[in-house]
Amino acid sequence: MPSFFRLATIAALFTATLVSAVPISDPNSNPSFLQKRAGGATVVYRCTIPGTIAITFDDGPFIYTNGLLDILRSRNVKATFFFNGNTYGRIEDFAASVKSAYEDGHQVASHTWDHKDLTTLSPGEAVEELTKLEDAFRGIIGVRPTYMRPPFGSLNQPVLDILGQRNYTAVVWSQDTQDWAHPDDFNASYQVYEQLLNNTENLGQPGHIVLQHEVNQVTALQIAPMAIDLALVRGYKVVTVGECLGDPKNNWYTTSVIDSTIYD
Repeated sequence: MPSFFRLATIAALFTATLVSAVPISDPNSNPSFLQKRAGGATVVYRCTIPGTIAITFDDGPFIYTNGLLDILRSRNVKATFFFNGNTYGRIEDFAASVKSAYEDGHQVASHTWDHKDLTTLSPGEAVEELTKLEDAFRGIIGVRPTYMRPPFGSLNQPVLDILGQRNYTAVVWSQDTQDWAHPDDFNASYQVYEQLLNNTENLGQPGHIVLQHEVNQVTALQIAPMAIDLALVRGYKVVTVGECLGDPKNNWYTTSVIDSTIYD
């Protein structure tokens, strides 16, 4: 089983890469919570529909994905999975889990092939990070997603241009549980949800996009069910990112193949 020391590495890289990336704005300062950059992709920081929460999971699929899907089924809620192609294991080795997530109605989205910081790559390398995973998705679920999350939340104008050309919506987040920094500390991650959801005034505001990692056993099998239960008790609707933006499901995926030879 891969060591979770890798999460600590991700945390360190996260801070470093944001220096050269497009700053992640405070979503509360932007009433639309969407930013359309000239010539680039739309960047999403927060839900637009009040009373919603989009719980998102990064870096899978992994050995905890099936257990997490069982939890989501038992509560009849939908989540968003930002899958990698080859980080904690090749996506083909977990194809059944990916297909189950898709068939259960969860939103399946891209987190690139192997979690490289796109802002540090050449255009051709960045496109390859996307297209390798697109091809894998087509092989597993027959479509490729139109939503993606850049590793480390790292974006710059060249990356946004590429994402825009490939018809992606880039999803960042409005709340980070920071489970990558304390993977075994249940309370530290769960307190983020308590602080977020116990303020009933937030219910009338545009909803939240919460970041966490399904490769963490504590997150996937312990925090996730309790966070969902808390959100439901507090009156939130637990939905996918697409739903919390009011985007119809037929916009979440495409069968189109985009020419990538211009980057060769």
